[in-house]
Amino acid sequence: MPSTGRIISRSRSLIRPMLQLSLRSCQRHSSVLVNRSQTIYQDISATTSTEPPWHHRHQRPTRYKAEFQKRYYSSAGATAISSQYPIQYDRAFLDHCKKRLEEKANTSAYFVFCKEDPVRQAGVFMPLCIYKGVPSVLFTIRANNMRNHRGEVSFPGGKRDPTDKNILDTALREMEEEISVSRDQIEVLGEYAPMPNKDCTMKVHPFVGFIKEPIEDIESIVFNKGEVDRVFTVPIQDLINPKKGTLVPFRNSKFQYRVWNIEQEQITIWGLTAFILDGVLRHIKKNGPVDATEIPEGAKVEGYEPPKPSA
Repeated sequence: MPSTGRIISRSRSLIRPMLQLSLRSCQRHSSVLVNRSQTIYQDISATTSTEPPWHHRHQRPTRYKAEFQKRYYSSAGATAISSQYPIQYDRAFLDHCKKRLEEKANTSAYFVFCKEDPVRQAGVFMPLCIYKGVPSVLFTIRANNMRNHRGEVSFPGGKRDPTDKNILDTALREMEEEISVSRDQIEVLGEYAPMPNKDCTMKVHPFVGFIKEPIEDIESIVFNKGEVDRVFTVPIQDLINPKKGTLVPFRNSKFQYRVWNIEQEQITIWGLTAFILDGVLRHIKKNGPVDATEIPEGAKVEGYEPPKPSA
């Protein structure tokens, strides 16, 4: 019978190679993991890549959230990124809108054709909403009995009343009166730069906000039939798609702006509403009114003439 010492010695000689093999295997796997993690980090850091980052295709670890938001809302590739990464009205996007709207746009060039400075003020509200799960913008169509702009697409808004605390109060009050969306249902994101109305009698102040409660049925919006004919929504992804709009001259200025033909509603978003919409979207994408498209000198660009509303 072998002695205890010989048994221990033989056990050590068998176990030692197994431990060495296990150690070498761990070292190889560790090296692969390190190399893989470095590759992933390099992929995330390469913000010029057009491929979706791995954490967008799968899960998004918390430690990469800041880098993802930086790339998702970067100014350098706003148009390209918006086509690859559909916009969601999440906290990151809403905060991004607030930050951009805090950086005041310069729209003074739009007042140059006014003979006198507008003395009256008006406030309008551009409502972002989620309609049937799709991030959208809400519009109204003015009632046919209105004195001005009847049958045209607009945002809720109107002239400032003496009882309004400020011009934001005007825009919120008008939205409550026109489409019955109360101010406590709205997260105000900011104010876009003012611009004149068609005859330069008013300075129009556009505000942007988010309707917190998702809309599942458009018929659930109770609108004022004395001012509004109907309401509708357009996905924001369609509005930022350059293929779904047409550039036309804005009034008698040197600027072009985008108009949208909404086939399902058989109507066109044009005029001051489209100019505000185009400016806000450009500004959010860091391509704001200072960089708005100008008509090339000598170019012949056809203007937009809307159909005459029926009597």
